[in-house]
Amino acid sequence: MKPIVSTKGKSTQFRYELPCRVYDTKIYPIKAPNGSTILLYGQTGGVSILWRGGRPLKQKTSGPAKPSKPRAKVNGASEPIELSSDSDSSPKKSAPPPLPEAEFEEEEEELDDDQPCPSIIQHVQLPLRTDVLHIAVPPIAPASELAPNSSRPPIFTNKLVFAVACADFTVRVITLPLSPPSEAAKERTSKGKSRYGEEVTAIPMHAGHQDIPRGVTMTWTSRSEPRHEKSRDDEMDVDTAEGDVAPSDNQASRQNNDAVDSAIEANTSDFDLLVASHTSELGGLLKLWRFNLTDTSVQMTTPVSPSHTLTLQKPATKVAFNTAQYPKARHTQLLIADRSGTVRIFDPAAARKVRTDNRPSKAGAFLASFKTGFEYAKSNAPPALAARKPVIDAAWVSDGHHIIALLADGEWGVWDTDRSGPNPPIDPSAFSLRGFVGTSDSERTNSGPSSPKSRSGRSSLVPMTPNTRRKKEDTLFHGTSSSSTTSAIPAHGGISVASLTATHSDQAEDSVVIWYGPEVHRIADLAKFWKRAASAANGNSLPGSSLSHIQNVSVLNESITSIAQFPTTAQEARMAIPRDILVSGEHRLVILANNPPSTERNLMSMFTNERVEEEETRKTDKALLARGELDLGGMDRLLDDMGGSGSNSLVIGNPRKVLFASSTA
Repeated sequence: MKPIVSTKGKSTQFRYELPCRVYDTKIYPIKAPNGSTILLYGQTGGVSILWRGGRPLKQKTSGPAKPSKPRAKVNGASEPIELSSDSDSSPKKSAPPPLPEAEFEEEEEELDDDQPCPSIIQHVQLPLRTDVLHIAVPPIAPASELAPNSSRPPIFTNKLVFAVACADFTVRVITLPLSPPSEAAKERTSKGKSRYGEEVTAIPMHAGHQDIPRGVTMTWTSRSEPRHEKSRDDEMDVDTAEGDVAPSDNQASRQNNDAVDSAIEANTSDFDLLVASHTSELGGLLKLWRFNLTDTSVQMTTPVSPSHTLTLQKPATKVAFNTAQYPKARHTQLLIADRSGTVRIFDPAAARKVRTDNRPSKAGAFLASFKTGFEYAKSNAPPALAARKPVIDAAWVSDGHHIIALLADGEWGVWDTDRSGPNPPIDPSAFSLRGFVGTSDSERTNSGPSSPKSRSGRSSLVPMTPNTRRKKEDTLFHGTSSSSTTSAIPAHGGISVASLTATHSDQAEDSVVIWYGPEVHRIADLAKFWKRAASAANGNSLPGSSLSHIQNVSVLNESITSIAQFPTTAQEARMAIPRDILVSGEHRLVILANNPPSTERNLMSMFTNERVEEEETRKTDKALLARGELDLGGMDRLLDDMGGSGSNSLVIGNPRKVLFASSTA
């Protein structure tokens, strides 16, 4: 696959034209053994897998074919005759030939400084004879980023595991070797068998849905029911049978409590795969299945039946498992959002409160519910017709502690589910952080009320940017558009969240991309953005920065179907290098990459390498000093660090900060 390249400023777009329709796109959370990033996209007739970058496949040179020697005749026949006993009445079936192993080059390909785009080293299409509408991948942390007391299923080491929701009402779980197949494997005929080593497990029709699934999500957990020692950050009030309640107010800070979640009494050697999907049948239906995970495959026990079936009040627009990693207690929680403006949290492992009639109840309970604000209504409209803003999309952020949502009128906001954010709201169901995308200031004022803090005080003195100046000029010379943004026909949009795995000392760094219609916006670090906005609202600092607008996304007037973000490294995040993103249109894939100038790239690489070497040397010196084995050279280095940067030089990864005195002091 060769891309169409277009460069504008410091960004380059690589557009891949496809002969089929694209419905959904995902980036697998871990890389292939050869270092490739794996891209999945659902298309007409099946699903495709792309291996991008890494060590390329070896190109075998084909020499002149040698003539085959004729076999010697045996008893006058050209072929030898095999003798079999009388008991062998039927011919033996030959075992399927093994998969040809792929061979890779020793080094990764060299990228061009002007167009730093890794090539697609392998492309595989899995025909399913139906359209793949939605794709779900499990939350997997790389082996280098796993916590000391955590583990993951062995199948994720060498297998690609994902779930798809298809147009024929089916939900399927697919496994495939993580390493890209060789060209010989692609050229051989399958004859109804597995060509690339894939296994497709389809949920039977009697246990599945009777309508087209509207979404699918998946995670993994321990096979035995664990008993968690919940930390205070994971505690939530369980809903009663009468209705939903908001989280309690006694949740404290979560910074040092995640380690408590690892203390569980369960057998962690056996794992299960949880798959949930939802449809609009019966006014809204959600089903959750549980499959056994072995070292090499996904096993379905018979008879197949869902472990949980929920009848929803309204059809769900988004269902997603918590992004927290097992064994944290909240890793099985489900986010359920619908167009009625309600977002609820359901935990299939939670126990319900004792019923008043003393009847037994199944496991699983709703922990909390959150409501959106009301739509703007005309002055003469009766209050009974007021409706809440529909939810287009929602996702977990901050390692599963908070929820970010995009509403139909372009408003977005973050719910502080456990009240651990910078500014916990008085009303737990209200947004702690909010903003707008896709609408100008005049349209925002006409369509509904805005935040009072954003309209008064110091936050109203935001300096004019080229983007806002252009909107003011369009309103001045062309007038206000007559069409207002209403939720009668909700706009198309979504949210993509990519997290850098948190360490024991730092919190998770979430990169958020919000797309609303044709516009795409980015928040590089949600936690820093939130803290700055909370400080600006209290008048303690300058006004918080707005979302960065990603312009000129060349999908050629097609609707954006999905957006995914490529993984990054801790060094790139420390240097504030934004992630590359993958935008899928209806018939094309667009990769937006950042390409700083060659001199700047060389300087950044040199700075990164030097800093990594310094940190490694500092770690070694500190370990030798603790054991009393540090030599004179190491002592000189430590003394130089102490003299050059103060007494905090022994603290690894603690950059120097410049603080300003408050103006109110």
